Formats: sequence, C-alpha cells, structure tokens
Amino acid sequence: MSDMQATEDLPPTVSIGVPVYNGENFLAEAIESVLAQSFGDFELILCDNASTDGTRAICEAYAARDARIRYYRNPRNLGAAANYNRAFALSRGRYFKWLAHDDRLHPAFLERTVAVMEARPEVVLCGSQVRVINSDGAPIGAYKSILGEADVPSSARRFAIYVLRPHTGVDIFALIRRSALEGSLLHSHFHGADRALLAQLALRGLMVQLPETLNDIREHDQRYTRRAKSARLRLDWHGSAPGGIKAIPILQLYRAYQRVVAAATIEPDGRWRCRETLVRWWFVNWNSMRVAVDIAAVVLPGIVGVAESVKERLVGASVGHFRPPR
Repeated sequence: MSDMQATEDLPPTVSIGVPVYNGENFLAEAIESVLAQSFGDFELILCDNASTDGTRAICEAYAARDARIRYYRNPRNLGAAANYNRAFALSRGRYFKWLAHDDRLHPAFLERTVAVMEARPEVVLCGSQVRVINSDGAPIGAYKSILGEADVPSSARRFAIYVLRPHTGVDIFALIRRSALEGSLLHSHFHGADRALLAQLALRGLMVQLPETLNDIREHDQRYTRRAKSARLRLDWHGSAPGGIKAIPILQLYRAYQRVVAAATIEPDGRWRCRETLVRWWFVNWNSMRVAVDIAAVVLPGIVGVAESVKERLVGASVGHFRPPR
C-alpha cells in the first residue's frame, strides 16, 4: 500500500450524518454549509430514506463532486429513527454530528467545536448558540438552550438539567464524541427520544455551549414538529409499530431515563440523586398531563394536537418554538 493510499484510508476527524427523506427543498443548502467549513477534515454521509422526490439526484451530484461526501440510499423507508442511527453506523470519525437536511452550519462551527473537544477530553458534546431561520433563510429568532448549564462536574446535576428543564432537544445536533455515542440509546423509536439520549450523554461527560451563534435551525410548515400533530403520525415518522407501551411515548421516555440511570457508571450517591430527579419529573413540565394525553391517544390519536393547541393558548408556545410569520 502506498503512502497516499494509507493516508486516504485514515478516518476523518469528524463525521457529519445527514438523514434525509424527501428533502429536496433545503438539502443543497445544508450540504453547501458543510462544504464551506473552515475545518476540512470531515466526511459527509448522506443517508437517503428511499426518497421519492429529487433528493437522490442532489445527493449523487454532490457525491460525484467531492470525495468527502458518501451517499447511501435505503431500499425502503426505515423510519426516521433507524435512518438517524444508520448515519452514525456508517461513520468513521472521532467526533460525530447529525445535521438535519433543513438546517445549516456557519463556517466556523466545526473549527470551534473540534477545538473544545480536542482540548478537553472530559467533554462529550459541544454546541453553540442557535439562530432560528424561516423557509427563506431569514432570521426569525434565537434559542439559547440549557446546554450552557451542563458544563458542570456533577453527572447527577447534568442529568437533572436535561430531565427537569424544558428544552427542544436541539442539542442533539451538537458535535458529539464518538466514544460517548457508542453503546448509547442513539435515536429510539418514540417521540422525545432525543431527550433520552441527551440525558444519557449528560451522565457520560461534560457538555459545552460556545458563546457564538454557529448553527441555524429552520422553522417551516413541513418540519416534523409542525406536521406530526397526532400520535399516529409521530409513530409513523419514527418508524415505530403501535401496541402496548410503544403507543405511549412519554412512558417510553421515562423508562429510557430509568435504564440509563441503572446502567450509568456513576457513584452510588449520584445514582440516588438521579432517581430523586425521576421522582420530581412527574411534577414538572406538564409531564403527568402528558402521560394522560398519550394514554388517551391510544384510542383518540388526534388528542395530542388538540392538547398542545390548548396548552399553547393557555401558557404560550413551548420554549424554543417559533412560528414563521405568514
């Protein structure tokens, strides 16, 4: 093997996985934002969930243009959760990042987050401030997630932050240390699974938020959180078959929290504190009401959207949620 071949076979520092289904509307912009990064040692994995629009042509064109881009197409739609996990399984980098097909990165995102991860081996996840944009790419708001509070040495405290504080789950799109994702929950097949993974990562190491805004999250009518307003649609999106507890996502989330605490390598006192956090969980953020709604949704799937609309009218939009002006 030549020196050039050996160099080409070395894994990149960063892997970026883009799980996509029928994403022709914004996919090219997301890819261009990766190619514009000031840090160039990455691979971009495009994982197409059997799209029926122009997604395949876009992916193949970019893969032919840049050797760092690899395109994979599933023979059938596996559901979003399995496609997210396949993007990670196909990756090779020391650090990994999921990128939604409708979001985009600022040019310094990788350079700044990789620098933190390289300097601080105890950090498992590093993200930035988030700008919210509309379908045209114009800014409509900003979201400062709870990630800024998770750079603390206590694993029980980090866990409590992600379990008890309201958040959108956007931190799942930060840069994550590969070793922290290996053997983790990854993306489970239920609504809110991103919260479970973030809670598990919080038990595995420190989490850092950069003060700069280096990531754009796009708000539009076809976004999953806008489209999937019934229990049935949410199950379909994740690729989960209904039945038993699988049809009650909030209880799946709670059981996932219990599992990650039981499996975590932490001190006994920290484990007890995590269990206390799970008791408190029932009494914050409308969780008891969510359990009741999810159980009712087994018979009346549309009640999920109705309950969310009523809550929004009573107390306002959930934290981090923006509606683009019409």
